[in-house]
Amino acid sequence: MRTLTARAGFSLIEALVVLAIGGMALAIIFSIGIKAGDAGFSLGRRATSAADLDVSVSDARVMIRSIALRPPETFNAQVDRPVVGAADRLEADVVMERATQCAPQGWAGRMVLTVERRGAQGVLSCEAGGPASILITTSDPTARLSYSTDGLTWSDAYEAVTQVEASNDGQMRSIRLFVRFQSGAIDVVEAVGSGRPESWIRFDDPI
Repeated sequence: MRTLTARAGFSLIEALVVLAIGGMALAIIFSIGIKAGDAGFSLGRRATSAADLDVSVSDARVMIRSIALRPPETFNAQVDRPVVGAADRLEADVVMERATQCAPQGWAGRMVLTVERRGAQGVLSCEAGGPASILITTSDPTARLSYSTDGLTWSDAYEAVTQVEASNDGQMRSIRLFVRFQSGAIDVVEAVGSGRPESWIRFDDPI
């Protein structure tokens, strides 16, 4: 009479099936891992780009706020240079409120903000006593600067008033300038004021 004995281990077919299932599981896991890694790197690059843009926008705002905007009653054509703005260029003397990638803190002389079209991109760069530095690069080639004295009406050009008639009450007036950089989704608006006009008077000014 035959006796049945228990078979030990797997057959060849069973082992192949297990290996096939394990291989598919590993392929799925690796595929998910690669996609997750790519997504992580992509998010990291976006976060870095956003942080860089925040720093550049902050520097652009500082450059505008640091413009030495002289009241017209105290302007001396033999010494002072006016603020001059166009859609693609802004020139002004600046006293930097803090250091930026364009200029150190303090008096930096003549500052130039330039908007250029480079291929399909719009580039805002700055220069103040040194080599030009790129502040903002956008995918919109129609980037431009505009100006306003009241924050409501905007123009593609600005030239500071260098002469003004005395007001009826004999008082000097402070002035204000709004500068705007627009390019696609980026819309940066910053203002600079002259402050108290009497603080600009020189001892030899005939006022």
